[in-house]
Amino acid sequence: MNKKLRLLISVGLLVSFGLTTIWSTVPDLFWVQFSFLGIGLLIALVFYKLDLTVAFGASNFIYIFCLLLLILTLFFAPSVRGTTRWFLGIQTSEVVKPLLILAYAGFLVKHKLDKLKNLLLFIVMALIPVILVKIQPDLGSALVLTALATFMAVFSGLSPKKIIIFLLFLLLLVPLSPYFLKGYQLDRLESFINPYHDPRGRGYNVIQSVIAIGSGGIFGKGVRLGTQSHLNFLPERHTDFIFASFAEEFGLLGISLTLIAYFSLLSLLLSTVEKLKEQEHRLLGVGIIAIFLFQTVVNIGMNLGIIPVTGITLPLFSYGGSSLLSFMALLGMSARLLELTPAHQI
Repeated sequence: MNKKLRLLISVGLLVSFGLTTIWSTVPDLFWVQFSFLGIGLLIALVFYKLDLTVAFGASNFIYIFCLLLLILTLFFAPSVRGTTRWFLGIQTSEVVKPLLILAYAGFLVKHKLDKLKNLLLFIVMALIPVILVKIQPDLGSALVLTALATFMAVFSGLSPKKIIIFLLFLLLLVPLSPYFLKGYQLDRLESFINPYHDPRGRGYNVIQSVIAIGSGGIFGKGVRLGTQSHLNFLPERHTDFIFASFAEEFGLLGISLTLIAYFSLLSLLLSTVEKLKEQEHRLLGVGIIAIFLFQTVVNIGMNLGIIPVTGITLPLFSYGGSSLLSFMALLGMSARLLELTPAHQI
């Protein structure tokens, strides 16, 4: 199958499933998400036409722009449910994701991490946006940015010894996590260990999600017939737990098609990265894969109750304009990378 056609089919399935679930569970928001999809297509075109050579050369300016955007959000964004994530109508932690991939790729090409000085510099460079996002607070996006930097560092040609140092540094942060996490975030970790300890409180979300997925059976209950979502048992049914809403209405068959679409998209990106000649292009592809893979695994995992709830959206599926625009930008760059590989089909 032609590479671009395969990309189009995979993305088309995921977006269609997401829009259908939003239309089913929160119909009032369907046209909002659909309008963001239209804007997203334009953004995808912009990033598809982006001169990557110029972008990599301006990596320092892109990185500084990301920091300024996150800092402005902390100081001037209105407080929404105790968080300051939206600045000028956009969630800045989503906006910086595709931009930081370009910034990190440009840095890693110019500064080889085989030198300890460069490795430490990159760790500091990666930690600053993570901390700024965590302060908002947005733990989910902070984890995504951490995974992004880790993937790109490891695949930049880092030696095994440096990889161990890098991972040990991350592990050292784990014992300190209680000092950096909010009370409700610690509650999520406790409910993950034993959700039935407090089934009407801390463990409620996960329990309802698992019930919704299981009740879908093989073929699902049908569109707008999901009881867990439509009777408001399932929280955040169109954002964090949209996978559970979809599974209840489309069953194992729908889940299988969704997982096949994600696998097709990720395997296509992986095979593309393997065929790219330039190091900066490979790093760009690795960054795109890192975000898609991490968010997909974590979101589906927390819906199944096998990963703690972190508020990470399901790529191209969950409701949210900023998230959708961010992933459309990533897809635009992905399409550009496809053109840089040999012309034969995958």
